[in-house]
Amino acid sequence: MSCRRADHVRRGCQTGRPGDGEWTLTELLQTYQADFARDREAGHRWWSSAPDRREALTRAFYDWEEDSGESPRRVLNSHQRRLGYLAISQAEAAVQRHLDVLADSGSFEELLRSIEYVLRMEGLYSDATLLAYDVAERFGRYIGQEPDSVYLHAGTREGAKVLGIEGPSPVPRERFGPVIGRLSASEIENFLCICKHQLRRAMLLEN
Repeated sequence: MSCRRADHVRRGCQTGRPGDGEWTLTELLQTYQADFARDREAGHRWWSSAPDRREALTRAFYDWEEDSGESPRRVLNSHQRRLGYLAISQAEAAVQRHLDVLADSGSFEELLRSIEYVLRMEGLYSDATLLAYDVAERFGRYIGQEPDSVYLHAGTREGAKVLGIEGPSPVPRERFGPVIGRLSASEIENFLCICKHQLRRAMLLEN
């Protein structure tokens, strides 16, 4: 999900912990989960409940935003905003042409590499690494293919590096220790990105 609603959650992660001293990993995870749970669940519902796979793939290119109690409207999240709506619409059109192949992907890895290939062939991949992952993660929910390892890129790579973990990507969940490892791979990816500034290497020793 790649730092979706990052501004909201980042404020939660950066809020000073109760009392003196540094965060423990358990405290940081509890704060992250409390702040992010509602948005995470709503986002999962929106991406996975599309009426058909074409609409599911369209939604995968966008974040969502509640609109005065009506149906959520599509917006670009912080990752895709720098690309702009025109580039996103071009990327979506290119990927939609391969909908049947993508929908038949036998794993998340296969889905991700197929999307990367299409974007690379369209000349978009150099600017769309996160877009490829985000689309795969969102559309994968619809077709039942979710990551089982943690993909390192951008902020996620920074967070993992603080913990002393530097690829190769993807990284098995078990390398993140028993506390973080309880999360799903996509949740770990998001947690590392959003809370990277509060992480410390010693946190991996907590259990």
